[in-house]
Amino acid sequence: MSTRTYQFGKHRPTGLVGRRDLGEQVVLGAGAATGLLLGFLFNGMTALAATFLILPILLALVIVYLPYRPKGTSQRRTPYRWWRINRYYRAALRRTGGVWVSPAVEAGVRRDGTPPDDALTEPEGIAGMTWVPTTVRGQQAVVVLQPEAGCVTATLEVSSPGLGGKEVGEQVVALERWGELLDSFGNLEEHPVKRVQVIARQMKSDPYAHQRFIAQRDESAATAGAPQWLKDSYDVLANAVSTSAEEHRYYITIHAKFTRDLAAEGAARGTGDEGIAAAMAAYLDELWSRAEDADLSVVAPLDEGGMAAFIRNSYDPDHAIWDTDIPRAHAFPRNIDVRSGAYVAARAAGSTESWYHATATVVGWPTVPVGPDFLSPLLIGMPDVVRTFAITQKLEPNDRAVERMVAEDTNNQAEMIRDHKRGKNIDPRDQIAATATGSRGMALASSGAAGSAVVGYITISARSAEELERTKRTTASRARNAHLRIEWLDKEHARAFATTLPLAGGIK
Repeated sequence: MSTRTYQFGKHRPTGLVGRRDLGEQVVLGAGAATGLLLGFLFNGMTALAATFLILPILLALVIVYLPYRPKGTSQRRTPYRWWRINRYYRAALRRTGGVWVSPAVEAGVRRDGTPPDDALTEPEGIAGMTWVPTTVRGQQAVVVLQPEAGCVTATLEVSSPGLGGKEVGEQVVALERWGELLDSFGNLEEHPVKRVQVIARQMKSDPYAHQRFIAQRDESAATAGAPQWLKDSYDVLANAVSTSAEEHRYYITIHAKFTRDLAAEGAARGTGDEGIAAAMAAYLDELWSRAEDADLSVVAPLDEGGMAAFIRNSYDPDHAIWDTDIPRAHAFPRNIDVRSGAYVAARAAGSTESWYHATATVVGWPTVPVGPDFLSPLLIGMPDVVRTFAITQKLEPNDRAVERMVAEDTNNQAEMIRDHKRGKNIDPRDQIAATATGSRGMALASSGAAGSAVVGYITISARSAEELERTKRTTASRARNAHLRIEWLDKEHARAFATTLPLAGGIK
């Protein structure tokens, strides 16, 4: 049986001055206009006219084209790119001094056991959240409202061996069914859910925990009277069971923009936040049904305890993700330090050691044909690395997706024609990507499927800054094996960390 392959196009915006975004084009245009204006004003003095003509243009070129790497960072970016990043970084330092301290310990609890409002604050990088409990198919769930971001999210936990645990034919069928799930949300113009996030969380577990349990069982007085044959049978069974040093969890998050239609539907189901949560619960029920149609076994929706445990485990992997008795006020660790540009450090209350986290974004998807399991080097190819891989898809109806694909294909062809006229060799990878973009447009037009914009983020965690650097190199190597190009988000790690939480962020 032939293996089915998939290929991603390459988004290549073009403008009057080449492959630059609008802000960079404005800088270049302003530099050229300023130079011409100053040169005209000083046209009576040749030396000054030449100086003032050249300097603004050179300055604009340096701002847009000359990359450099500040101290304490790993990426080379242009001054234009660093300006936006540094502005956010300085604002973060001003707000908290660089170290966010959770107020949950000092705030305590009310007489009824609930935390006061002062305890429910979020660290740097996360917009304000309101958690509203609801019910889906008789099970408790939580809907997260983010008024600052103008969105609502809810999450399902799924039990799946992943594509790597399936045969090739099963992988293709699974992807086709997943495409049908996306179509059910994306091709309905009036459906408020237009963003779906898939999260793969990999954590260290203790492979010797079972053996320690057996030793404690043998020493327990409760088993003193057990017959020897029963003890021997249990030992044989324990030796036959293989344990892994890694535990995998999978989640699907749906994201809805807070629009007038969503508000109207929420008002029809209840009052205030409870009505919005009820409407979102209906969409989560729909996701549950679609996931079962796609052969995904749903464990349960994330309730308040599950959400708090997930967030706490992400910042502090020492906290067990299955410890769902944690209150929401303690979903974040005691300290979160964002002063370093290379990582975020998080320390739990009562602990003297910190966990160090770094987040990378996928800036280049495969431009060569890949199989359905092309992400395996990142998902299952890094044992003993605590990590979270999140892929968020922003859905759009078929008509709009085809129009966007035509525009991208036009830009690709125009860029290659421009390079050809200038006598510049065309990068064969660009040709492959342009072909993939065109073929994807044909596939969309012929199938009527919904389109999607895709972003990917990966967060890795380590016990020390040195170990984190080694893990970053390993992650970059595995990403290359998966035909991905990743970029570490220096000085933005606090904000980037939230893109791998079940909030479906990180995409415009």
